[in-house]
This record gives sequence, structure tokens and C-alpha cells, in this order.
Amino acid sequence: MRAVAQNEDAVIVFDIGGTFFRSGLYSAVSGLCAVEQQPALSFRSSPDLTSAALKQGLLDYLLTTARRYASLYNVRRISISLGAALDGNRGMVYGSGPLWGNDSSNYDLLSRLRQLEPAVSWHIVNDVTAGLIHYADQLPAAEIRKILLLTISTGIACRLIDIRNHNVALDEFGLQGEIGHLPVTLCFEGQALELYCDCGGRNHLSAFASGRGIAQLAAHLAQRAPSLWQASTYANLTAQGLSHDMALSQAVNANDDFACTLLYLATQPIADVIRSALTIDPEIDRVVLTGGVVVSLAPVYRAMLMRHLAENGIYLSSRFDPSLFDRRIVIAGNSEANNLIGAGLFAIKDIERRYHA
Repeated sequence: MRAVAQNEDAVIVFDIGGTFFRSGLYSAVSGLCAVEQQPALSFRSSPDLTSAALKQGLLDYLLTTARRYASLYNVRRISISLGAALDGNRGMVYGSGPLWGNDSSNYDLLSRLRQLEPAVSWHIVNDVTAGLIHYADQLPAAEIRKILLLTISTGIACRLIDIRNHNVALDEFGLQGEIGHLPVTLCFEGQALELYCDCGGRNHLSAFASGRGIAQLAAHLAQRAPSLWQASTYANLTAQGLSHDMALSQAVNANDDFACTLLYLATQPIADVIRSALTIDPEIDRVVLTGGVVVSLAPVYRAMLMRHLAENGIYLSSRFDPSLFDRRIVIAGNSEANNLIGAGLFAIKDIERRYHA
């Protein structure tokens, strides 16, 4: 791999999620290259470590990897897409259920990085915002007004951008779109389901609809409906060693009762979020679904969402325009909403000022 000269405006980029830590090099000239991936250091992968040790481990990983890239490619700008709730104005990290569980103590990661490696320029952006920045950057001017992007992976969150002024609106705490921790009510055979989120909260959206949420929802349903579970293709496929996502996709395509029930339940609160968002803000012209869960299950995931929205749509608007949801809802893969590229654009285009003005 050739070294990237500094005049190409290159950025060392990271994407820190609950399943993988990824790194790479991005520039407007060369695109994304030198991508590396390793399992995430989290409370799930390392249950013996305290949250303080997990945070120190993340800090060490970022510094070690950034120094190696900087030495190899002569790059002095670094941008991190972080799977955490953070203050988008200051970079203060409030917490990350997928990474640190129920620890919600503030962590000034950006300041620590700048203190320990002051010779480079550091930037931090929420991972959902990073994916949205990349997606929005590819759209022709004036094609749409607003985009709502939902990431459904180890965690769940969304971001809304107004393309007309490139604004991702934030509240006074620098937050927007932390829908994964909204309380939801989900029932099976007339009885409410009770599940816990990674953050420790009960019956949050992520507890049912994230990657881990769907897995624990499957285990819960297996106990509630053992005969349905024992006869299911999904159970057989997971017993054979297939991942939950692959098994679920194949089983839904085979019209397996258990798998279809599981996916129907897991997508119901996501459909509720989309329906509510489009009702409240009619300027949302596109709803983008991305993240490991959605991408691995496409197109059965979108089909199940559309089933919910056909059963219960938007008052009057759905009757006036039966294609309302179909026209708006799309699934974006990694090439269309890439957090590493979004992190690079965040730094290169000075989006810290432009998006949060």
C-alpha cells in the first residue's frame, strides 16, 4: 500500500461499535483504504473488566492504532465514529450500552486523546451521524428535504438531517435521536414481554429490536412457546451453527412460523418510530435503514416493516397515497452509509462547525 501524501487531505478514521472496532485511511482523492477490523472490547466480550478498564482499553487501542497509521502514512488528522451517546457539540461521551453496559458516567475521551497525542488533530462524531453524513454527501442537490437514518445493529439510534441547510439539530445537551432507549410495549399472545436493555433499562427499544435484542427475544419466545420453537426451521439452523441473522433470514423466507413471529415482533416498534416520525415531520422525504441487522436480513426486514405500516399507517395520508411508505423507506448497505467515510468527511469538511451551527 502506497503512502498517502498529506496534500491529499487524508484522515485516519475509526468506527467504534459494540461488535467490531474498525480503522482505516480516508481521503477525497484516494477514498477509503487500509481498512482493518478486530472484535470490539466491550462488557460482553470482556465481562471480567470494569467499565473503567474498558474505557482505558478503548483509549489504548485508539492511540496505538492512530500512531501506527500516522507513522505509515504521514497523516496528522484523526476522526472517530463512536457508537455512543455523546454531546455532538463538545465531544463528551455520556455512555454506550453496547460498549460499557449500564455505566452512564461522563467520559471526556476527546480531551484525553488531545492531551496524550497533541501533535495531531482529533475529531469525534456519533456513529449514526457519521453514516448519515456519508449517505447525504452522495445525494444530488435539492433532491429531497430531510433524511431520517436509523441504524439497527448492536445498538439502535437515528439521526435527522435537513439537506437544505446541512443541519443535524441537537438539543441543549448535544443529543438527537437516541431512540434505542425509548420505552416500548410489546405483547405476545396478549401478554406483555419484559426484556432488559444493555444499558440496564427495562423494555427499551433496543431490548427487543437490536441484534442482541432479537437474540434474547428469540430465547424468551422459545420459553413462552416451546412447541413453536421445537418445530421451527430457525431452531434447527441455529443449532447447526448459523448466526442468528442468517438463520432468521432463511427461516423467514421458508415461512417458518417461529421466525416470522420473531421478526414481526422485533420490527413492530421500529415501524412505530417511523410512523410517528413521518406524522410529526412531513418534510422527511427519505427514511434510510442501515446497520448489521437490517442489511443482513434485507429484503425480509423491509417487507415485514411494510406489513406493519400497511396494517397501521398514517391517518388519512396513507389513504390518500398508498405508496407513501414504499417511496420513502430504503435500505442502505455499507457502501452507501459507511461510518468510516462519514468520519473522514466530518473532519475534512469541517462539519463540526457546519452541521452544528
